[in-house]
Amino acid sequence: MNAADGTLGWTTVAAVTSAHPATLSSLTDGASNFDVVIVGTGMGGSAVAFRLAGQGCRVLMLERGQPPLQVATAENNTFLYSAQPLGHEFRIVGGKSKYYGAALYRFRESDFKERAVENGISPAWPIRYDDLESYYCEAEEIYRVHGASTGDPTEPWRSRPYPHDRLPHDPLVARIAARLQANGVPTAAIPRGIDYGPGGSCVLCGQCDAHYCVRDAKMDADTATLRPALAAGNVKLLYGAECLKVLVDPSGRRAEGVLVRHDGQEKRILAGQVVVSAGFPHSALLLRRSRMSIHPEGVGNASGWLGRGVAAHSTGTLFPVVGLRPLGARHTKTFAINAWADAGPDWPHPLGVAQIAGQTPFWLLTSKAKRPLVRAIGERSLHVFHMGEALPTKETGWSFDGDELGNLTPPVHRPEAYGRLRHLVRACFRELGYPVIAPRRPVEFWHETGGAIMGADPETSVTDAQGRVHGVENLHVADATVLPSASSVNTGLTIVALSLRTADAVLEAAGAQAPAARHRLRSAPQDRATADIPC
Repeated sequence: MNAADGTLGWTTVAAVTSAHPATLSSLTDGASNFDVVIVGTGMGGSAVAFRLAGQGCRVLMLERGQPPLQVATAENNTFLYSAQPLGHEFRIVGGKSKYYGAALYRFRESDFKERAVENGISPAWPIRYDDLESYYCEAEEIYRVHGASTGDPTEPWRSRPYPHDRLPHDPLVARIAARLQANGVPTAAIPRGIDYGPGGSCVLCGQCDAHYCVRDAKMDADTATLRPALAAGNVKLLYGAECLKVLVDPSGRRAEGVLVRHDGQEKRILAGQVVVSAGFPHSALLLRRSRMSIHPEGVGNASGWLGRGVAAHSTGTLFPVVGLRPLGARHTKTFAINAWADAGPDWPHPLGVAQIAGQTPFWLLTSKAKRPLVRAIGERSLHVFHMGEALPTKETGWSFDGDELGNLTPPVHRPEAYGRLRHLVRACFRELGYPVIAPRRPVEFWHETGGAIMGADPETSVTDAQGRVHGVENLHVADATVLPSASSVNTGLTIVALSLRTADAVLEAAGAQAPAARHRLRSAPQDRATADIPC
């Protein structure tokens, strides 16, 4: 594996294999020695691989991007928008989770039910919170989530406590949280997936949100699930591999493998099961590109919902100025205000949540003329983002232009709820005496979901409740695209929980042992083991 063979041009073989010990440099056309092929190494695909690794399944993971290890020797590239400039497609092992803020929330119980809001409907899911609760518990263990239920009136029931105690506040953040609570505003711990505590590698630095962690202390798709899966020995990973289409048999009813472009050549890889985890919106696009005469509009698109049902979070940012001097490097992402997730004061509909974000040099994204002023504000402020649910409909999402993405109809923004939430959050900090800078910027959509949504009715969805594509055996989708709605909280933990559930369905389809009796791989290196049960 080196730059010459086209698979790895960023670092040395030794550096890559130390983190990813089961990498492949190439495959022969028609390779068929795999039980399952997984397209994508983000939170969904890596969670599926993690589960299958404990069952002795022969798994091939395909990743279009490259490993991120080059940033470990280039400190200035650890910030997302230095390593991956605006307008560039994100391609990296572990997907966007390599730069996320590791906030891992459970969706609220009400998020799984149909709910009318002021300008639309948040749709019902084909499952309920109870169906996912045990998988949430497992996902929290795997991702080493630190949290606490106190201060969050919308926290759903749980059968087990958080695996780890909440993170400690920075002293400045602790004082602000205490003042908010004394003023009647409940604050709650942000559940975070990081390797903190005795023996852990996290030092609670100021670079977490939107940064690559050079210590590997952030539990992301790569560190939490992919590496343990690869270490089991029966999961293999191929970098720089673009999946062109899912191969379906002539009847159109059964997936047989994938067509891949790697090292300038197209190759067929055959497998008993295919899991599409290419992320938003690429999973939907891959199903579109897999169309054939029996599926003329795309595999799984008999309903016309492929690429549709896109939801997101309507997001804005506020900057309470909390000091005259720069704050310096601090770990600030430790509390949130969730009191208005289900309803607001004198308002019957959900508003959303507010979170103290991590420190980011966002001024680098402004013009050189504005940068000194923006930096002065940013270095003296908490970065507080607020977000609420933007709704999906059949019209929201992507049209297709042949086998490419066409026009995007954005999710339905809720301007009144957005404005009310923004006003409440701003008032909370102003009442403490902090000036609040509130930039007037268009709403941003974060944490997009949909495009291959799950549902009980094949006429209004792409997959069933286990992520299996309607009408096609042995083909599953496991990533953000199956979520029917986005809730008001971060989507990462729900993606992992759903993907573990889908992995169980893949195992059942492959005739593996029943879920209750199976051994499950653990994330801690010293506990890694595999069952001697073939998939």
